[in-house]
Amino acid sequence: MTRASQPEHDHDPDRRRLLRRAATVVAGTAGAGVAATVGLPGTAQAAPGGNLTMGTTNDAGPATTTVNATSGYGTLLLRNTGGAPLRLVPGESIYPQVLDAALGTLAVDDQGDLFVKAGADDADQATAGWAWTSEWATTSVAVAPTRVLDTRDPNLRRAIVSGAGDLDATGRLVPGKPVVLSLDGYVRDGYALKGNVTVTGMTGGGVLTVWGSGPRPVTSTVNWWTSGQVLSNFLFTELGAVGAYRSVLTLQATSSPTHVILDLTSLLVGHPSQVLVNRA
Repeated sequence: MTRASQPEHDHDPDRRRLLRRAATVVAGTAGAGVAATVGLPGTAQAAPGGNLTMGTTNDAGPATTTVNATSGYGTLLLRNTGGAPLRLVPGESIYPQVLDAALGTLAVDDQGDLFVKAGADDADQATAGWAWTSEWATTSVAVAPTRVLDTRDPNLRRAIVSGAGDLDATGRLVPGKPVVLSLDGYVRDGYALKGNVTVTGMTGGGVLTVWGSGPRPVTSTVNWWTSGQVLSNFLFTELGAVGAYRSVLTLQATSSPTHVILDLTSLLVGHPSQVLVNRA
């Protein structure tokens, strides 16, 4: 699905908010195809087939929803012949309501972009994200360089959500003991990050591996061969998920303990609004 071409001024956020306040949609009825319309709001509630004020939650029952791009603006078509429901909620309610909603739930965020809960029937396999468009498809958002981990500093170890008890007395990673770092305070459901990783304070040669989540890859992110070194390497890796944490990194050292410093410079996301830190 691609976004239909629009006049350049349509991207102005204030104008888009104004248009959204005045927008209405037509409620679906079982077995019927109806198209979304734009106009002045009518009643706050209406019978199936009538105009509904956008910004309220509307449940038309089981429905298959498609978006057809025609010349000019796209048309939202509700066939209602089976499948997931179309649910319209205020943009400010995307989190956590849409994340916890039924598969097929659609919402419009505060920037006017379409958010979809999709995936497999198994809720654990479901995904949620913005509908693919040529404007917002998996973009790399540069952020002001931000130190998210420094095991030498207790204040910069606070983002460790698993394995903190396995650090040695000075805060160094212990060989074979993974630690999980949550970046949920920096990005919402991020795909990957770019940054810089540094090792220092090691007691001998060793290897550091940084990855998202799951089993440790049989690879290295940075290597060192003796004690007392300070070595850095560019980091570009996926973000994983562990339990309630949706954007995590896992770090593990081998052979010798080491301090680790991680600086964030860019985040890969489906939509820039997922980035929660200052953009560069």
